[in-house]
Amino acid sequence: MSFVFIKDLEVTYPDNEYPSIQIPELKINEGESVLITGKSGCGKSTLINVINGIIPKLIEADVKGEIKIFGEDISSLSVHQISKRVGTLLQDPDSQILNYFVKDEIAFPLQNLNYSKEEILKRINEVTDWVGIKHLLNRETFTLSGGEKQRTVLASILAMNPKALILDEPTSSLDSKATKDVIDKIKDIIKSDGVKSRNEERVKSIIIVEHKVTKVLPFVDRILVMDKGKIIYDLRKNDAILMAEELEKIGIEMPIRRKENIQRREGKIVLNATIKVTKDTHYLVNTEVSLSEGITALMGVNGSGKSTLLKAIAGLLPKDLKFEGSISIENKNNIEKMKIDKRGKLIAYLPQDVDLLFIKRTVEKELAYSMKLRNKKINESILQKYLNDFSLTEVKDRDPLLLSIGQKRRTALAITMISNVKVLLLDEPTTGQDWYHRKMLGEDLRKLKGVAILVVTHDPRFTYYYTDNVLLMDNGKIVYSGKPEEALKVASKEEIISEEELKEIEG
Repeated sequence: MSFVFIKDLEVTYPDNEYPSIQIPELKINEGESVLITGKSGCGKSTLINVINGIIPKLIEADVKGEIKIFGEDISSLSVHQISKRVGTLLQDPDSQILNYFVKDEIAFPLQNLNYSKEEILKRINEVTDWVGIKHLLNRETFTLSGGEKQRTVLASILAMNPKALILDEPTSSLDSKATKDVIDKIKDIIKSDGVKSRNEERVKSIIIVEHKVTKVLPFVDRILVMDKGKIIYDLRKNDAILMAEELEKIGIEMPIRRKENIQRREGKIVLNATIKVTKDTHYLVNTEVSLSEGITALMGVNGSGKSTLLKAIAGLLPKDLKFEGSISIENKNNIEKMKIDKRGKLIAYLPQDVDLLFIKRTVEKELAYSMKLRNKKINESILQKYLNDFSLTEVKDRDPLLLSIGQKRRTALAITMISNVKVLLLDEPTTGQDWYHRKMLGEDLRKLKGVAILVVTHDPRFTYYYTDNVLLMDNGKIVYSGKPEEALKVASKEEIISEEELKEIEG
């Protein structure tokens, strides 16, 4: 039996003249593990949201064609019925967590399925033991790290005994250790008996949408490569390895073959700061930082204080956090005392949750507003250049809140970079971006002159190719500063990145 059967599929979103995806035929057999990859905005999320019924049942779109899962016409099934057959782990685990405690989050779908109390407790015990989060059962979900949230959602999905799983970029927001934990669990699902259900069934099929091809390539059966809404390659993994150079050209991240000499820049110091951030009497950040012209990567495990440091520099700390210290930019002192609107003319900040930036109804209006806010006028030719450079021309009239995560991040990056400031703070801008758009980001950042750019990232490849300096952070302090070549070795020893990632870069 086929897990997925699609014939003559076309999906067109409201107000779009042309279909976003066109799939003449697709068959995924029961028991197969399939990787779907491609540039951001190529249609990956649309395809999986058709398979799991989110489109058109929850997200409006005109869907034509035949779609079946496990032999059943998907149009005859409710979202609830589909979710019992196909579990979906989304890119952003926060969007799937509904309950205050971990144990309640896992119990919730079982209660909806009318499991008895005894069955629910038995199932929670089984899945939390297998996923490795039994020690988190009494934790509040909002206190979890990114990796812990991913595993909590995965446990709640597996508790429903789905026959198949769809994982939509499950590692996009995770550091190296959390990524390894999630990947190891995916391997276990595919290669072992996984978690048995009441009738001794288990997950038999899996679809993974992922930009980090090298992470999942060893344990999938097939690779579907999408571009402009179409499947352009349907490959066995050995064929994908042989086509690595060709796939790199269309933005697919394949293993690096050789180490390259990168020109590192030595610019003048733009920002000096002493930052102390406390909550009650506990220091979250207590460090000094200097930023020179060019690109500086800020790396560290989840929870080391990276995002808090950026918010402190930008003047955007939550009210329950206390700031002490000083910030100077070039010949201007006491930046920390400036009102937020004046500070915003010197410092631009891109948060992890880019939805917070969007206040206009179209992408083009967002960019125009940001340009006018800081420069008092709109330069139409520059505006169009940013739309084009960030692959946003085709969606310029779309509501940014309705874009894919990759498109949202590119919109947010364009808004931030169009600002013409002295200090640019980017919190994980490569998250959810394919290699093509990460390269484009790096190249665009390197074109900026006289700007100090601080980039929080878990991405060693981007760090190696495009940054000039690296800061490593641990427990709220900058513990290392150096060039990428040496810094990444230190990062590997400190388990900020994996040994495998370091070996791939070193060639």
